[in-house]
Amino acid sequence: MKRSIIFFGLLMLVFVASAQSGPAKERIESARIAYITKKVELTPDQAQQFWPIYNEFLAKRAEMRNELREMRGSKRLKEMSEKEQTAILNKSLEIKEREAKLEKDYSKKLLKIISPAQLISLQQAEREFKELLLERIGDRANKRRRN
Repeated sequence: MKRSIIFFGLLMLVFVASAQSGPAKERIESARIAYITKKVELTPDQAQQFWPIYNEFLAKRAEMRNELREMRGSKRLKEMSEKEQTAILNKSLEIKEREAKLEKDYSKKLLKIISPAQLISLQQAEREFKELLLERIGDRANKRRRN
């Protein structure tokens, strides 16, 4: 278990470090797929069915989150009227509700492919991957400041 965590930590470091020479998003995406596949222990058959559905879920969730960004635009909170702030707050709450429904719907779809334990592992792996990525990005930023 510790070996796989160390391996994926190093894998993340390689992908983040090499992002300077190529498309970072693709490298991060490849690392995310490898990390989640390993942590969730997807079989090849499961992975083939899982990834299209999971990627569809991620795309729909991203669309929802972009709605709020677009609504807010480039204005800072202090530059907005109270009416605009209230609208953003309401939209944020609406999007959170829609995201919860989306997650529930896709959980049902994924449970036809993976076990409940694997679904729970997926949620944990998502958090861990995000933490690892942020840690690596922070490490790179610190190295740049020192140089």
